[in-house]
Amino acid sequence: MDSLDSLRHLIANHPLIDNHAHNLLSRDVATDYDSYPLESITSEAHGRALENARFTLPLLRATNQLAELYGSPCAEWSDVLAAHSRWVEQDYEGLIKRSLEGTHALLLDDLLSDDDVESYDWHDSFTASATKRIVRIEAVAASLLVELMSTDRQEGQTVWGLFRQQFLDKLEHAMDDPAVVGFKSVVCYRTGLDVDPHTPDEDLLTASLHRTLDLGTRKSGYRIEEKPLNDWLVQQTLKLITWRKRAGIVKPLQFHTGLGDNDISLLRANPAYLQPLIVQYPDADIVLLHSAYPYTREAGYLASVYPNVYLDLGEVFPMVSRQAQEKILQESLEITPTNRLLWSTDGHFHPETFWLANKQFRQALEKVFIDYVQHGDYTVSQAKAAAADILFNNSNRLYKLQLTAQYNAESTEQSLAVVGQKGAVASDALDAFLQANPKMEYIWMQWVDYTATVRVRMFPLQEFIRIARNQRRIGIAMAALSMLQNDVVIPEGSTTGQFYMQPDFSSLHLNGSMVTPAALSATVMTFWKTEDGQSLEGCPRGTLQNIVEKLHKQHNINILCGFEVEVVFLKSEKERTTCDPATTIHSWSQMTTQTRRMVPILEEITQTLVSMGIKLQQFHAESSAGQFEFVLPPLAPLAAVDTLIATRQVISAVADRHGLRATLHPRPYPDGAGTASHTHISINPPTKEDIFLAGMLDHFRSIVAFTLSQDASYERVRSGIWAGSEWVAWGFQNREAPIRKINPGHWEIKSMDGLANPYFAVAALLAGGYLGLEANAPLTVKECGVDASTLSESQRSELGITTQIPKSLDESLIALENDKALQNLLGPGFVRNYTLVKRAESASLSAMSEAERRLWVVERY
Repeated sequence: MDSLDSLRHLIANHPLIDNHAHNLLSRDVATDYDSYPLESITSEAHGRALENARFTLPLLRATNQLAELYGSPCAEWSDVLAAHSRWVEQDYEGLIKRSLEGTHALLLDDLLSDDDVESYDWHDSFTASATKRIVRIEAVAASLLVELMSTDRQEGQTVWGLFRQQFLDKLEHAMDDPAVVGFKSVVCYRTGLDVDPHTPDEDLLTASLHRTLDLGTRKSGYRIEEKPLNDWLVQQTLKLITWRKRAGIVKPLQFHTGLGDNDISLLRANPAYLQPLIVQYPDADIVLLHSAYPYTREAGYLASVYPNVYLDLGEVFPMVSRQAQEKILQESLEITPTNRLLWSTDGHFHPETFWLANKQFRQALEKVFIDYVQHGDYTVSQAKAAAADILFNNSNRLYKLQLTAQYNAESTEQSLAVVGQKGAVASDALDAFLQANPKMEYIWMQWVDYTATVRVRMFPLQEFIRIARNQRRIGIAMAALSMLQNDVVIPEGSTTGQFYMQPDFSSLHLNGSMVTPAALSATVMTFWKTEDGQSLEGCPRGTLQNIVEKLHKQHNINILCGFEVEVVFLKSEKERTTCDPATTIHSWSQMTTQTRRMVPILEEITQTLVSMGIKLQQFHAESSAGQFEFVLPPLAPLAAVDTLIATRQVISAVADRHGLRATLHPRPYPDGAGTASHTHISINPPTKEDIFLAGMLDHFRSIVAFTLSQDASYERVRSGIWAGSEWVAWGFQNREAPIRKINPGHWEIKSMDGLANPYFAVAALLAGGYLGLEANAPLTVKECGVDASTLSESQRSELGITTQIPKSLDESLIALENDKALQNLLGPGFVRNYTLVKRAESASLSAMSEAERRLWVVERY
């Protein structure tokens, strides 16, 4: 039963996400009070003005409260200084742990200072989840100018031209970096928030840049405070955010608003100035930082009338008095939706800034919310839901963190999980999606089985809402884990029991109009759960996510994946006798009379994907007749595979609409080039790339049981067709090696095709890298610059190339059965069942003639 005590307990104990903070000082300088005065924990003042902070109510309140943190009396400010120094000298990490207790994750603007502070990932050991970065765009621009002015330019290059391109490149890189979850602008400090929403001409920007350079030096640096240039930085960031959001990459832009030091123009710090910019970029998520104090009501208004605006409640805790904090919170709740309010500390330098902010915010939140409940504005359950949203859920959703926070209530254990899990949180995610798509009628729940068959259950919207709210479970017969493409269950399979599909709302996307033209529908991918709600061994998405999490938590490695979708378009069933390509006058990257006729279809595919939020990087003709390639953007592994599945479905649906058949068959006709699903994997940081690569190579014969998962797949394991050739090798930009190195920590895996379950395939590749890291495996295979099949045995031996890629599915399955380390990591029960399914599938196909078998695969993949 909900009570005020349960509300107090939740507010005091619920884990929080700090959506805007800065790095802590290293121990060596944490007591350098001249450079980093401790009074700054409650004041934005500097110099002589900061001396007066000791006479302010916020600092006196902090003095009294810090006695609890230090575990010793603090009657005077001198007691605080002494206690801080003592903790730093004796147990600095202990002080940090106490100060960050209850903080689930930190999002750090780590460009406040490059000196004297710890790196962003150093903070990971003090929070439940890894620290993420917020990239300050003005700091990026300033550092670029120092680099540019220290580098000789080539003839014809201009400073503006170089700066423009390199700044945009830096933004793109940050967009692709999984450690970066957002951007920040301090244009408020420089030229104010009246940012022009329209880009000025190049001459004005060039002049603005040169004035900036005239006012700085390479040694002193360059402060960007020219309005045309400052506005341009913001405009370009919002343009990129808008564009990449359509591809499913969501990274908001934070704006410093309101409260600041004497460097700020207080009048131009009013977020109301941002209204034209917000209107110009309606698809870019914008966060107004620091409660916009003293303009909280203006910020709250913007967050209430624009769906892309959020209000952060940070910095005023502990910078203003207790009554002011409560008033600011009340003003933010006057009209602002609680699903648009975020919490942050703006903690920086000293651990006390985090502790005070969190303590005082929880106190204010309890006081205000209990008052609302007692006056009937909120029920207790409504207040608890709003508090959990502000503390954790809203940031979790906005920044796509996909975190799970465990909160134990006093009497019953509750799981306030991430989007895509139980209860109100999942419901909120669905509600937001439906608000953006009010004509939605159906939701498809999809999964990919062990034969790489995409299976689906379709639900009218109201029925699916019951599933999202945990009012109904969707059970799937356990026999589905042992089922072939024709629904035959292998003899070893069980027809007893079931597992349950749990929708993952981070994967929710519109179905393109070409996929379901009758009514507006959407697809959500699923995890598999046991009867008691635990993860089921052998769940494809769960298997992949488990490996990704292990790499991050145990080795601090983040992964990006991308796919090249190769597909062959065949003539319609009426026109073709076997596998007749839609184009025969055809060659790689060429526009012929026949490929030109395919362009409207290719563009229709691209436009459909854009309508679904999927942004292709390019598309072009490939080498084989009727073959084309679509290149997808890099994403986190689970999102990348989800996007791959959706893209293939669109390609197939558009082809069907035009009377064609799109197939992923590895070689739909023997004399054509192979059709693959080349997979790009990047690790960040790339410092252990050789060890990771060694692991993939060591386990490669087992891995291909997942990446080349049918007998037809091995028709591509040949030399001379740019399919990775026949030996386990790697080479820089070598397209006749199964692993092509592109950049540090970035490889293309060529030994993968469209018959594989891509969740398992990527999981196996990453598992190989993980096992290499666990064993600190040496890279014994040297770089190979040619097709290893053209080398003599002794030449291969000199390069450490001693292992052949399996030539059949059976050979790779035997390798997998002998690879106990890979089995144990992926799940031995799953691997055993997978091999049984693949052998039964192989036996069924082997009973057909070659022509029958080829058509059978073409019709299903």
